[in-house]
Amino acid sequence: MLAIKRLEVISQLLSENGSVDATQLSERFDVTPKTIRKDLDKLESLGLLDRVHGGAVLKRTDNSVLPIEQRKLQNVPEKRRIGTAALDFVQEGDTIIIDGGSTTLELARLLGEKRILAITGDLKIALELMNKTNVDLFVTGGHLRRDSSYTLLGRDAERVLEKYKAKKVFLGTTGLDLKNGLSVLNSDEAEVKKAMISAAQEVICLVDYSKFNHVAFAPFCAMEKIDVLITDSRIPPAEREALQRRGITVHAV
Repeated sequence: MLAIKRLEVISQLLSENGSVDATQLSERFDVTPKTIRKDLDKLESLGLLDRVHGGAVLKRTDNSVLPIEQRKLQNVPEKRRIGTAALDFVQEGDTIIIDGGSTTLELARLLGEKRILAITGDLKIALELMNKTNVDLFVTGGHLRRDSSYTLLGRDAERVLEKYKAKKVFLGTTGLDLKNGLSVLNSDEAEVKKAMISAAQEVICLVDYSKFNHVAFAPFCAMEKIDVLITDSRIPPAEREALQRRGITVHAV
């Protein structure tokens, strides 16, 4: 396995479990303990983990990314408000792309009154839209990611997105950093998100403030590519103004 892929898998394991054991990683990847130590050192330098005896734990700061199952339970009221605000950007006759994630799922739950065409690679979102007759639903192909989000990834998913054009994409993200942009923990996920952005005329990012000032493993979008950012009212005025200076329309709800 390539080193970059190994780092990605370790990041994913940290996100899922909150910790990793160096000996188990060495056996899993069939590499030396020295190689694993270098991998953990690299991830520590990126601010993704803290080294402990025998392994590492997910970095704990005010802006750290919690294990996936815990993240789903965090900031639910904020996510619902963000989803409600995003609904105002959906117009009759729109073709939209809905990225995977718990915040974009809140938007999907509200759709159905206007006639639209929706493209998604998230099976939970597809299930939510399946019986909404006003929504003409397209689901990308691809490899099913079962570990956390039930999204479809890989080259097949990217090809579908390259084939069509959309008015808007509603993006989710794991981390948002003013310097480094948007990022996620999985490089395959990052590539699909890039394809979504390329397919859309307007990029709308749905992100609660807990994800601000954090950089995850795989970047996928520079801040300059974002047209609209919908977040919650915890965003400080200085950060809101910094985003607006970058040409981004900010809605805090």
